[in-house]
Amino acid sequence: MKRFYSLLIALILTTPVLLEAQTSKTLPSDYKQMDMQAVMDLGPNAMAGVPMYDLEGKLISNEEGAKLMNSGEYRPQYYANAEGKLAAIKLRKITQEELEFFRQFEEEQKRMAALIGTEAQDFETTDMQGNPVKLSDMRGSVVAINFWFIGCKPCIMEMPELNEIVHKFEGKDVKFIAIATDRKASLEKFAQRKQFDYNVVPDGRDLTKLYGISGYPTHCIIDQEGKIAYFKSAYSPSTASELEGTITKLLK
Repeated sequence: MKRFYSLLIALILTTPVLLEAQTSKTLPSDYKQMDMQAVMDLGPNAMAGVPMYDLEGKLISNEEGAKLMNSGEYRPQYYANAEGKLAAIKLRKITQEELEFFRQFEEEQKRMAALIGTEAQDFETTDMQGNPVKLSDMRGSVVAINFWFIGCKPCIMEMPELNEIVHKFEGKDVKFIAIATDRKASLEKFAQRKQFDYNVVPDGRDLTKLYGISGYPTHCIIDQEGKIAYFKSAYSPSTASELEGTITKLLK
């Protein structure tokens, strides 16, 4: 989630907020608060140009809002106008529970980073078609693994970009494996409404435990010698470029 806030800060800094007549100097009383999931459903670009307000509901500049958020003491709340569209971002103080969550998130990222260069845990399973999938059998190829589940909105949001990566490396010695925690029947229904070009593995809870996955989506790239070359979790607009860059480097 912290990377989601980093995306918001980037949008605030790069997209000017025009203080036109229709932009209220104070947060309109008829605006209704939106939950984070609803905002994420809109996609990251929906936040571009949205005016920001401080704790008292007074309009502030995008630079000031970004500075406050970068301090680590404030988090955004999202508000919709009468038409139900995202129309305002109001800051609030971060809670102790959130501080603990972010602390644990940072520790998890450090744990995964420390595993880069180490031997990846071997596993053996089957894909949606019942074909065997064994990591050690793919030695000599680059293996890109995505850990996800159907109810993970960020996982779904990044799928179009992941599909593009699969197409870019078509014909290259790269294996794309998507380990889902969902059952096969649920994934079959999901595939009827959403395209995902990775080779999907169902019932992957044991594999997520094997790799110590606690956040979704998580991406792990394994090099031709079976060692971890990339290991990160959480949604980020930079994930696709990082994955593509890592795979390209390994193929050289």
